[in-house]
Amino acid sequence: MIIDFHTHVGDLRSPEKMDRSPVTWENLIERLDDEHIDRAVLLPLCITPESLQAPFLFSPQPDIISMLKTAALYAERLILFGNLDPRMGCLGNLEPHQVTSPPDTDFSWILKRFKELGCVGIGEVTANIPLDDPRVINLFRQCSKWDMPVLFHCTGPGKGVYGLYDEVGSPRLESLLKQVPDTTVIGHAPGFWAEIGGDLKPESKFIYPEGPIEKEGSLPRLLRDYPNLYADISANSGFNAISRDKSFGVQFLSEFQDKVLFGTDVCFGDEEGRMPHLAYLRSLLSDKLISREVFNKITGGNALKILKLYKP
Repeated sequence: MIIDFHTHVGDLRSPEKMDRSPVTWENLIERLDDEHIDRAVLLPLCITPESLQAPFLFSPQPDIISMLKTAALYAERLILFGNLDPRMGCLGNLEPHQVTSPPDTDFSWILKRFKELGCVGIGEVTANIPLDDPRVINLFRQCSKWDMPVLFHCTGPGKGVYGLYDEVGSPRLESLLKQVPDTTVIGHAPGFWAEIGGDLKPESKFIYPEGPIEKEGSLPRLLRDYPNLYADISANSGFNAISRDKSFGVQFLSEFQDKVLFGTDVCFGDEEGRMPHLAYLRSLLSDKLISREVFNKITGGNALKILKLYKP
């Protein structure tokens, strides 16, 4: 079974890109059929203000619940995730003894509701706060109690960006992993994938570094050291990481065959918006650069392993 672990539906255009086509339920399923993909993980968006594109506000289904209820009509093809912002939770007026140590937000009732709606995970988390912020740790810990993996978008620190942020060397990601050992954590985006190589500059966590990888970055080490960390190869960031240095990429996919998840992160419904990930993996397979076992794990086996609530 081939599973695209990273898909969206909605009008993800920006006001400057209104010539592109939104992703609809129909063209998502059409793409899956065309690329011979059996299932797709649907990640609801726009819970977080930093990632909200203006046209999405005017989509027919801009709220998560409407989206999930419609997605349930495609249950034979779509795997549902809920989504949350770690900053959620109005505490109201604090009691005097709570001022210096406010209580954590209780997400359990929301996670229970998501589970009742058929959700088997949470993501992608895009709040622009530190990766090891106490609110992030609180949310991720609670997700583990519901057997829900969490997928996050990672960036470098700075204004005008979206995603949980970290510095060069991934110190905050490692801090998070140490504090949530029971949570399946799935990394994605430039701030995560730039760390496949070493000797980074801070600006590298916002872009797609080019050229051969001469030295390992923090990502391979963290994948070796933390059993709960997985890597989503979707979007330009993931594809660039595994293809910019083909030899290194093949070695990476083989070593971490049990930790890598195929995804696309297609954000536009037109032909131009399609992503090359699956074709690239298939070419590596046909050229005998990766084995059938490695291919099967990356394109679906690993997803089924970590989606404990999903029953195909």
